[in-house]
Amino acid sequence: MTKKVLKTVCAGVGFVGGAAHVPSFRKVPNSQLYGLLARKGRESEAYALKLKEKMATKDNFDLKIYYDWGDVCKDPEVDAVCVAVPTPFHYPLGKQALEAGKHVYLEMPIAPKLKDAEELGAIAKKKGVVLMPILNFRHCPGYLKAKELVDSGAIGKPMAITFREFIAGEDLADQWPLSGWAWDIEKAGGYPDYTLSVWSLDMLQWFFGSPITNAKWTPNYSPIEGIKDFKGYQTVGIVKFGNGVVGTMMLGSSVAKGLDLSRFEIFGNNGKTILVDWIPSKNREVFDVTLFGKNGDDQNWQVPGPGPEVWGHKQMIAHFVQACLGNEKPEYGFEAAVAAQKWANKIVSDPM
Repeated sequence: MTKKVLKTVCAGVGFVGGAAHVPSFRKVPNSQLYGLLARKGRESEAYALKLKEKMATKDNFDLKIYYDWGDVCKDPEVDAVCVAVPTPFHYPLGKQALEAGKHVYLEMPIAPKLKDAEELGAIAKKKGVVLMPILNFRHCPGYLKAKELVDSGAIGKPMAITFREFIAGEDLADQWPLSGWAWDIEKAGGYPDYTLSVWSLDMLQWFFGSPITNAKWTPNYSPIEGIKDFKGYQTVGIVKFGNGVVGTMMLGSSVAKGLDLSRFEIFGNNGKTILVDWIPSKNREVFDVTLFGKNGDDQNWQVPGPGPEVWGHKQMIAHFVQACLGNEKPEYGFEAAVAAQKWANKIVSDPM
């Protein structure tokens, strides 16, 4: 054990950073949310000032607010950083922090280009620090329950999967307008379907403990009626794993608000199927996991994930903190990010 507390500064307090990363670093054991990166006059500054006041009252702690990333990297009090800013800034901010000897918790894709992702990994190894890609689906309660069932032999030998992730276009349009970075391949590595695919591609390889050996994608991009400054996508992939499992993936933004969902099915050779459903219009903090058997002997589990735990963020941050402190061995590193991005790249580079 090197230290009892890990002091972390977070950059990025948007959709995920502000709702999952910041509160998790503040609350998990052996962690101190030490500071936030802000931009003057922007939402990040308003968020930081409000949280600073809250923490002064509730935590009796003076949260540091930084306006320059260089100041974060030079501060000897800072042990680690969480980088959850837009994708074009992952590589430069991550590189600067790693070169300064900070542990780095880095959003996906960790760099738009694979060569840059590999460079970050090389720097982390040279500096002897933790570089952990934020692949939180591995800690998602619903997927953990399904993996437990598969590993127990509940469906015999897995044969095939389907995976669907639908997000209402109007929600993505606010977050990723057509005029922004998310639709610039040079800056983002691909379009929103590419960006969103990496978590599920990593999760599936982890789920089966087997690499994807082939993948083919066919995307369809089209404007969505009634939504300005956005292009919808319906992207379908066919994947094959080293263990023989085959499957389809569908990433879509053409659904109406309230019809968004995440659905994962695993089919076995004994005629049984596992279905993992997350439908936010029903309950955002619960996964519905069903084992469909024979002759009506189905089993169902309502698997909770309160707040930042629902998609595994809090659990993963707890692991990152312990890994940085030397109390746990990191479960994965930049190689996992590269393995997922390699197959996501084919959406852009080799579509059907």
